[in-house]
Amino acid sequence: MSSTATNKSPVFIDRPLYDAVRVTTQIVGSATNNTIFVQGGQVPSILVDMDATLSEDNNNGGVVDSVKIVRNDFYRAADYTVNAATSGTIVSFVSGQIANLTATGILTGSGAGSGVGYYTYTGSTTLTGVNTALHYSGGIAQGFTYNGTNYGAQPAVTFVLYHTRGTTNPVPASGDYRVVFAKTVPANTQEVDCSDVLPALAAPVMSAGNTTGLGSTAPLRNKGIYLERGDRLYVGVFADGPNISGYTPGAHVIAQGGFF
Repeated sequence: MSSTATNKSPVFIDRPLYDAVRVTTQIVGSATNNTIFVQGGQVPSILVDMDATLSEDNNNGGVVDSVKIVRNDFYRAADYTVNAATSGTIVSFVSGQIANLTATGILTGSGAGSGVGYYTYTGSTTLTGVNTALHYSGGIAQGFTYNGTNYGAQPAVTFVLYHTRGTTNPVPASGDYRVVFAKTVPANTQEVDCSDVLPALAAPVMSAGNTTGLGSTAPLRNKGIYLERGDRLYVGVFADGPNISGYTPGAHVIAQGGFF
């Protein structure tokens, strides 16, 4: 489609769209007031800029049909669990592997330096032995570092997507924006796809997918966000619970689609 095209229904995208932004302390909303509207002084991040300054001559708008959220923090799962059920198992550690000690009373000696919790093996050589006879402590050549009982715990965090049109101000205080969706990454979940909360696309397009639950004449519709030239999408972290000041480890929000 040419740069001067108007009121045309696009059939194919002209070029692919891929945008990503890292969100950490860009908080939005108020848990106290039970609202996801942007509050005064809050500045969410720009996820997609569909030429809000109207400075490009090859942009007729586009569509975002995929949004994904990926946490930036990552924790290796425990390689071995030490408890009554696994007591007596022979294990073999190499540096960096993790043991989850859930009970200390099963150890044959005073091998739990810090008690119940997660331990990372830091020795330079392979450590092999019965899991209840090892010394889960630091300060020795073939020792462990203690990661605590809450190692790897990731709180639930909610991200909110907003839409603006005809402005370059980041979500204007006048309220000239719209909430597109809010998506929660559940606790201890590394990433989520947002296709379940994307709005359905009204324009008829070729599509394939699950028809379960549709009526006999109901159309199968793709999901996504049509963006006119001059539109923007913003995203922020809903300020609630442990995320009242943002999600410190950060998460990347990724949008894919195409330009017309």
